[in-house]
Amino acid sequence: MKRQKEDQDSKRKPSKSSRETKEVKNVQKPQDVPEWEHNLDDIIHGLAKEQKPPRLNIIGDIFRTAAKLAKESPGTLNLKITATTLKELRYSFKMFYPHRHTPKITMFGSARVPPTTPLYDFARQFAMDSVKRKYMIVTGGGPGIMAAGNEGAELKAGFGLNIRLPVEQTPNPFIDPKNMLIHYKYFFTRKLFLVKEAMAFAFFPGGFGTFDEAFEVLTLLQTGKSNMIPVVMMEPEGFGFWAAWSDFMQNGVMSRGFISESDKSLYHIYHSHQAALDHIDHFYSTYHSMRLVKENCVFRLKRMLSPAVLKELNAKFSQALAQGRPMVMGAALPEESNEPELEGFPRLIFPFDRRDYGTMRRLIDFINDNAV
Repeated sequence: MKRQKEDQDSKRKPSKSSRETKEVKNVQKPQDVPEWEHNLDDIIHGLAKEQKPPRLNIIGDIFRTAAKLAKESPGTLNLKITATTLKELRYSFKMFYPHRHTPKITMFGSARVPPTTPLYDFARQFAMDSVKRKYMIVTGGGPGIMAAGNEGAELKAGFGLNIRLPVEQTPNPFIDPKNMLIHYKYFFTRKLFLVKEAMAFAFFPGGFGTFDEAFEVLTLLQTGKSNMIPVVMMEPEGFGFWAAWSDFMQNGVMSRGFISESDKSLYHIYHSHQAALDHIDHFYSTYHSMRLVKENCVFRLKRMLSPAVLKELNAKFSQALAQGRPMVMGAALPEESNEPELEGFPRLIFPFDRRDYGTMRRLIDFINDNAV
């Protein structure tokens, strides 16, 4: 019986040597590096030798993603989408880069507005006055309000981001075709640059496309997927378009709890292009930009806030704070080291729960209204 028990135990418990063999077999060996990886670093350094390591890492990610696509071969259509998107991104970066330090206002509105109408002239005058205040204009490149924007901006100050449609949309004649006109196959890459390059948005009356762009912009602001920038809804006095839209937002949307009261701060309606541009200028009078760093929101400001203003901020906007910590003035955080050009700006730093961006907009307005 004892011998039989030992035999049974030996079946249940492998010998030391067999356990060692099994453990060796279970050791995860490093995967073989694919052949295309061997020379990848040399290729990247050869093409981008002037780039610093953080950028080289990003460029490496782009190369590796392309190589994985080649290996996985997800289908001809998907590869075409990827190739076209990357080409459109690269060319757009190249076209905007020389003007990266010039603030831009993106104008949206109907393509169906005839050039003989007061609405067209209203939009053209807005663009003209924007350029006088050292802004550039970005439009969708087509007719109607887009043409009015480019006409007002003239050739040197107006970008046109034209979309290729089954029935070709011809670019309006007021865009420099060599230096200011970009053609897109996909709406999503075109929309990216209409939004990405803007320091302000001006929406004029329009149809489905205008509403699509307006609600996308407001959604990006409401959810924190875009940094806070001013949005102005433009119409001549008595036109009634945005006034009716605002009534719907108040009575049909906010009254049902689909948006918050503070979300109304994300947009403003103007009947005067001068008043709208004053609003945009005022938005950047003290506030410069923002960045989310871990649990903190960091405002870069053009001037220090006085102790009295800082105290009032903490009292007035306590609901926007998280973790019970107050707003404080400070210097650039270590995480902002990749933006050395902003190092000298004083910071307003506060914990933010990333929920109520409408209140954040009101906070910015309070700073601009009260800073001296």
